[in-house]
Amino acid sequence: MQEIYHIREVEQLKVISDPLRIKILWEILDEAKTGKILSDLLEVPAPKIHYHLKELERVGLINVERTEEKNGIVQKFYRPVAHSFSIAEILPDQRHAVRDELSDALKENILVSLEKTKSMVRKLDPEILAYSDSPLKFGYRHVKLSSDQVKLLHDKAKEISDLISEFKKNESDDGEIYHYFMLSFPLKETPYPEEELE
Repeated sequence: MQEIYHIREVEQLKVISDPLRIKILWEILDEAKTGKILSDLLEVPAPKIHYHLKELERVGLINVERTEEKNGIVQKFYRPVAHSFSIAEILPDQRHAVRDELSDALKENILVSLEKTKSMVRKLDPEILAYSDSPLKFGYRHVKLSSDQVKLLHDKAKEISDLISEFKKNESDDGEIYHYFMLSFPLKETPYPEEELE
């Protein structure tokens, strides 16, 4: 599986711009799953799941990793073609054609990743939180930024993301697994009126 797949076709953009398909991609990211398994996990009728799997496969965003025969039925186990997908190379007018759908899909992507992060935080070993030099690092800030500052932060975030990708390629057997999650977005207003932006 490649690290990142650049979406260049409008048809791919249309197919991935669906919240349920985003959930499917998340579910098969770490482990190949069948339509039946996905149907049970997502509590969605199997025919609907199979339709979305076929659409994702049709445009080359997922593939069948392996098949198994069970009771005379061939089961297909699906995986995404990459760990992450980028729409950076899609032209603005192409994005605009599916703006609302893409917006919903990206929101769903963020929400699913937040849920997975929450789940991992709940399972944290209490020892990680118990000492002062804890490897757990987090931040939560609202800040007014100029366009130049936003660009600088985005550049730094990309540097970190590229560094993590490089580390991922050269993982050592004696290392510990860490979870990283970065998110930023502009707000129309201060989310909590009593909170002053620094």
